[in-house]
Amino acid sequence: MSENPGAPFPPQNAPHQQWPQQQWPQQQQGRPQQPPKKKGLSTKVKVLLLVAALVVVGGGLGLIFVMKAVSGPEKQAGKLTEGDCVVLTGSGKEADAVKTPCDSPQAPYAVSLTGKNKGDWDCKEGFYKYAVPTPLRGEGVALCLAINAKVGLCFDDIASKTPPPLKDCGSARLRISEVFPQISVVNSPCQEGTAEVISYASYGTSKFKSATICFVKP
Repeated sequence: MSENPGAPFPPQNAPHQQWPQQQWPQQQQGRPQQPPKKKGLSTKVKVLLLVAALVVVGGGLGLIFVMKAVSGPEKQAGKLTEGDCVVLTGSGKEADAVKTPCDSPQAPYAVSLTGKNKGDWDCKEGFYKYAVPTPLRGEGVALCLAINAKVGLCFDDIASKTPPPLKDCGSARLRISEVFPQISVVNSPCQEGTAEVISYASYGTSKFKSATICFVKP
């Protein structure tokens, strides 16, 4: 019988030995969980916010346009300065004074003073008081007007408190015959036979110039 240097075989009739099974850690099913992401505004929400902002801005601009439409166009009288010659247009709330070249045959008045119509104002003797209302734009424009010292212009009642309208010389009572560039108080420079005389004094630094205007009957 041969020698076996190894370990002896187990008996043939020995019961089958159960070897311990190795325990492996069970893997979690599915992907590992990640921290929740911060949710931003969706594209739809951003669009709605943008539309809302445009509506607010558009509404403000629309209100401005509506207010301007209600108040009407800006009056040209607000841009006048002393020495300008003007034509009066409109009446009531639509009244205005429009700058016109002084050598124009249709410019009957010259501006001697401008200011704000606060309800309590007046012009010096010999000047005509004229107010231009500016609805919804603040205080109106106050003007003190003189007759434009231009030979050939015709009027009727130059002694009125309001600007006398320009008249056709064929039916007018008075026509400007001479103009002198200085004020005359005692001795009139007008020729004999002059029907009326108006003498204007400038207001110091004003661009409105002193003048003596001679009127004759046409």
